Amino acid sequence: MEIVVNEKQISTEERAQVSQQVKAELIEHLYQGCLPGTICGIPVGIAIFVDFYKHTPTYPLIAWFVVYNLGLLALTTLFFAYTRYKNKISLDSWLSAYSINMSICATLWGVCVFLIPEQNLLRQYFAFIALFLLTPGYATGTIGQFRLCVFTLSLIIVPLIVWNFMKGTFFYNLVGCFSVIYLIFLCGINRRSTQWFIDSLKLKLENTLVSYQANHDLLTDLPNQRLLPQYIESAISSVKNFGGTFAVVCFSLNRMEIINDSLGLQAGDLIIQSVASRLNEFIAQLTKSKDQKTRYIVTMSRKDIFNIVIFPLNIEKEEDKIKSFFSVLDEPFYLEKRGVKLTASIGVSFYPKDGENVQALLGNADSAMLKAKQAGGNRIEFYRKEINSQLPKQLQLEIDLHAALKNKEFEVYYQPLIDVNQNQIAGMEALIRWKHPRQGFISPIHFIPLAEETGLIVPIGEWILREACAQTRIWHQMGFPFLKVAVNLAEKQLRQDHFLWIIDHILETTGLNPRFLELEITETAILDEAITALLKEFKKRGLSLSVDDFGTGYSGLSYLKRFAIDKLKIDQSFIRDIPASSDSITIVSAIIAMAKELRVKILAEGVETEEQLTFLRKKGCNYIQGYYFSKPVDVKAFTQLLLKSRDTVSHPIEK
Repeated sequence: MEIVVNEKQISTEERAQVSQQVKAELIEHLYQGCLPGTICGIPVGIAIFVDFYKHTPTYPLIAWFVVYNLGLLALTTLFFAYTRYKNKISLDSWLSAYSINMSICATLWGVCVFLIPEQNLLRQYFAFIALFLLTPGYATGTIGQFRLCVFTLSLIIVPLIVWNFMKGTFFYNLVGCFSVIYLIFLCGINRRSTQWFIDSLKLKLENTLVSYQANHDLLTDLPNQRLLPQYIESAISSVKNFGGTFAVVCFSLNRMEIINDSLGLQAGDLIIQSVASRLNEFIAQLTKSKDQKTRYIVTMSRKDIFNIVIFPLNIEKEEDKIKSFFSVLDEPFYLEKRGVKLTASIGVSFYPKDGENVQALLGNADSAMLKAKQAGGNRIEFYRKEINSQLPKQLQLEIDLHAALKNKEFEVYYQPLIDVNQNQIAGMEALIRWKHPRQGFISPIHFIPLAEETGLIVPIGEWILREACAQTRIWHQMGFPFLKVAVNLAEKQLRQDHFLWIIDHILETTGLNPRFLELEITETAILDEAITALLKEFKKRGLSLSVDDFGTGYSGLSYLKRFAIDKLKIDQSFIRDIPASSDSITIVSAIIAMAKELRVKILAEGVETEEQLTFLRKKGCNYIQGYYFSKPVDVKAFTQLLLKSRDTVSHPIEK
């Protein structure tokens, strides 16, 4: 894949990081020349010593030779120390140490000029050239370090220039002038090479940084959708030759839009980062085994969707592993002591069964994920051909949904809420049903998520609220004045600027007393500071508040007292497994006990068996809702339920 590096600019902070990397690269360059230069410098020093032994005073030459070799050994030691401890000592310290050693060696080379008699001028130049070319690190080390180059060259050559000009003869003056020109030339060349080297290195590092950012998600540091096709192509090449298979997994977090709206985008970003971290840790656990040959590549596809390439694999054996990805969301995510519980929708496509190219595999995994979301989320869907055939139907369903409200295709059903102690109807929950003109009744599971996604939930929710209040008022007038109706509110309704006016207007036009309207709100909505003021206004008007699907969202409980919550509805997922699951029994018992302490009423959803009813009655649950008593029914059928129970027990109004 071709990467255009100019698509993105780097920040001032990133430029500072690049400059620091350039400095590190330059020091690395210095030390890379240090070891070979030292190794070569020692035999050259021995050769010069042997050659000059009979032409130079012995003691100064021996002193130079000893000190020179000690300098070389110091540079060698420094090189090995750098390669081992370079991450523990600052770059400036390493550069200072190297510069000092180079300066000492250069000084000794300058002194060497005065040790050789003037009649051996040719020998001086040979020695100088040998030392210059094989100076430890000098041939390559000072490239990129202009100041060090100028300083060490001056220490080496200036004494030779001074010595020649001191002689005063034409020949020596000529040699001195040549040496001056030579010094200027070397300094000029090194300055240009230094600038070129640094600029090239900066450009390379900046391009590398921009290329990395273009191919990685900046929030999670995971490869993004640019690299994903390359990974899939690589997997295809890897398994194609021996007829293997691999999986493309689409892992989508549910309710992230609600979390972003409720707690802010920063909180949402923290959750995304935490999920990415958990996925990486989970995959590290999967690949710990030495016999494990399967590779897992995690990428960030969109803001709340991860793609995972798993290759190679055995479909029968790996399906359980794919399902195990749900486990990364088992523990809640804590934000300022608030526990957020997340779920995911997973879609999977297999090569070559579900596609033989990148586009087909990605598209089919995405379609399977959407199917999982439409089915309520928190589930896995393996791609089937029927899924894509259903997509046009889904689009048509969205079109029909827009027309349904106008054409009066919706109907409100009511499910009774049973007072456990009196075993009588105390109220009802209003639930929407859609009678499609061609398809018949369509389950809310299929169209409510679509209504929320398209924003139609706002006018639909207002219509339900109006119908429920009007019908409750009719039942009151029929002789059932104790009935209280519960209506679910979507978060998008609560975010309407004029929603409080809508509530007031509906109550006024229908004539329903506010005390007989109960508003069901999710835990997420209650914790949203933007909705806090609205909830307080509800309580001022005498409206009741209940928390729907309690236990599936946030683990914080302070809001129960803060907002004077009237009722908690225990989610049916906890009730369903009673009495078979000890965990469900423990959770439900704890919720009921806590509610009693806080003087909050409890309603259990999804009660279907005598055993569940007996358990809940024993624990002190206040209200029951479920198929054990009645499924949701239309107005006529619910009226019949009320008439049957008219003469049994009087119904005190719920306080």
